[in-house]
Amino acid sequence: MDKKQEAFLLELLNDFKIEASEHHQAIINGLIALEKNPLLPVAQPLIETTFREIHSLKGAARAVNQLEIERLCQTMESVFHKVKDGVLPLSSAHFDILYQATDMLDVMLREVENKEKSITANMLSQMMKRLEMIIMGKMSPQPMDFPTPPPPPNREQKMPEIVSEQVPVTLPISEPKEIQYASKDTVRITTAKLGTLLREAEEFISVKATLGYYIREIQKQQNQKISAILREMDQFHRSVSRMIDDLLLDIKTTLLYPFSTLLEIVPKIVRDLGKEYNKEINLIIQGGEIEIDRRILEELKDPMIHLIRNCIDHGIETQQVRKKAGKSSAGILEIKIRQESGNHVVLSIHDDGAGIDREKVVQSAIKMGILRKEAAEKMTDREVNGLIFRSGISTSPFITDISGRGLGMAIVGEKVAKLGGNIAIVSVPGQGTTFLITLPVTISNFRGILVKVNESFFIIPTTGVERAIRISKNEIQTVESKQILLLNNESVALVKLGDVLGIPSRKGKKNEEIPLQVLILSMGQKRIGFIIDEVHGEQEGMIKDMGPQLVHVKNITGVTLLGNGQVIPILNIDELMESATRISIVQPAEEISGEEEAIEHHQKYILVAEDSITLRLLLKNIIESDGYLVKTAIDGMDAFQLLKNEVFDLVVSDVEMPRMNGFELTAKIRKDKTLTETPVILVTALDTAEDRQRGMESGANAYIVKGSFEQSNLLETIHRLI
Repeated sequence: MDKKQEAFLLELLNDFKIEASEHHQAIINGLIALEKNPLLPVAQPLIETTFREIHSLKGAARAVNQLEIERLCQTMESVFHKVKDGVLPLSSAHFDILYQATDMLDVMLREVENKEKSITANMLSQMMKRLEMIIMGKMSPQPMDFPTPPPPPNREQKMPEIVSEQVPVTLPISEPKEIQYASKDTVRITTAKLGTLLREAEEFISVKATLGYYIREIQKQQNQKISAILREMDQFHRSVSRMIDDLLLDIKTTLLYPFSTLLEIVPKIVRDLGKEYNKEINLIIQGGEIEIDRRILEELKDPMIHLIRNCIDHGIETQQVRKKAGKSSAGILEIKIRQESGNHVVLSIHDDGAGIDREKVVQSAIKMGILRKEAAEKMTDREVNGLIFRSGISTSPFITDISGRGLGMAIVGEKVAKLGGNIAIVSVPGQGTTFLITLPVTISNFRGILVKVNESFFIIPTTGVERAIRISKNEIQTVESKQILLLNNESVALVKLGDVLGIPSRKGKKNEEIPLQVLILSMGQKRIGFIIDEVHGEQEGMIKDMGPQLVHVKNITGVTLLGNGQVIPILNIDELMESATRISIVQPAEEISGEEEAIEHHQKYILVAEDSITLRLLLKNIIESDGYLVKTAIDGMDAFQLLKNEVFDLVVSDVEMPRMNGFELTAKIRKDKTLTETPVILVTALDTAEDRQRGMESGANAYIVKGSFEQSNLLETIHRLI
């Protein structure tokens, strides 16, 4: 087989997997609808549709030589031929075996390209015999067990890699409805291509920001000779901004999918869990036609399944318990999607079960060491409910593969936060629990609040910012050695952002009249106030990864560029809240101030010169984590200018930098009478004997090679020199 033919067959197989996935889900939807409405003539359209889907999957499998899948579909088709003719009424036992057959199909479809298969020839033969017994009118034995393949690396089964215009499929839950088919006027495009196009379009955001920055700089000059040009530039800026925004919106619209593509897996999950727990559950789904970014749908699948499992396992009671409580024997699980605004949707998952048991949550938190008993008595219901998102918290007395480990809800909280969403809980004892997940319609352009802490700038994503306020120091209260703020009669923990980020604080002047600037951040049920020095407004941009070297830098999720080209770290709301929670004692209120004075004598001030943003941030983070104050420079010339204007105790410098390299910087420091005693450490990739000799001759005190670089080496060297 030549390469051209091999490539064609591979493309054909990829197309088959996409088509087969659609047919497979349609078969499951048909079985679920039929099980709820098995009687003719109401069931006839459902029987016809399911029969057609099985037939289509069989034909597609034959076209790509997937003979085992074809054989299984052929036998399932024969079952539905009898059902269609009205000579075979389907019983509950029949449905169990048909569902088992669809599970086997699912495994076989996911392993199309695998050389080793989970489904053996013997397993397939046994399943076909059970189906044949249904055809012959004989009662089949219990459904067989067979292994399921391991999940994908990210623990989720990804949705088909396509984007096409699609008419939402109405899920036939309560009553049969005519199934609508996708529009024929569509084009299949891989999301990888659309993703690339979107990323390229998003680069224009920096163009818009830069143009706006230069216009503002020119406006500051107030030169009447350039006023006409300035007006034209301002008009051009507005036009460019509008075109960029429209382009991004149109591209993002192509990535929107209806919620029904995610919700179609729910009925079978609910059916299977209901049987496992021997609970009767009525499922209600509304709002499946509402569209959201396909990338959000992919990430939402895992949290949604966790919440459904939680509702069925912990929420909805057994039939006996419900009857004693005067409820109907069948529990209700209601999933609704509604458009909150043009930019947000709300996913509501509600059960009419027992509600959250406050005492069990509190006891679990105390047992895990997360909460003290005396503190629990003062907590509101909202604060207690928020504890279920902490890892290890579980109200289940029994650990199973479904629940009891206290991990599921923690995963839900983390995933929703990473999607830029928020989750709230409303629970009424004896009446049930509702989880409300608010999500953005699209993975939008990044927007954040630019803040200053000491001499450092950071951006906090607006998705986590509840409000920005100013408070006086007399509004701060101390409870159990912690600072709190009463906001709408609810206590909010108060911390300094600098303390959370490990930035050594500077002792403040006691000035009671200066208000403190506070950002209230919220995630799930948790709210914390962060004291900052300055707020510099809202910024729009793109999140840039920091590279593999910085994947473990805590509290930082990436960086973005300001209009003037300055690189600013973006804070990770999830990790920031967790870090703030771990701070046991906050700086006393009388030491919190909006003004700064000289650094205490024992705090050392270090200058880092490095042209790589990645390594610059890495070095800064390492050194600050050891208690030093750090300022950074982008090259040798920038560093030397800073040395002339400020007093530093030590310099850490790269060698290969533009304008002035590390050797030249070191030599210049040694020639300057005011700087000659300043220790210099060169951290570089140049590791030849000649390079080391040159570093020594230039006057460096230490020479550390990046290839063998370890954090401890650098810190030990700094300790020895200062």
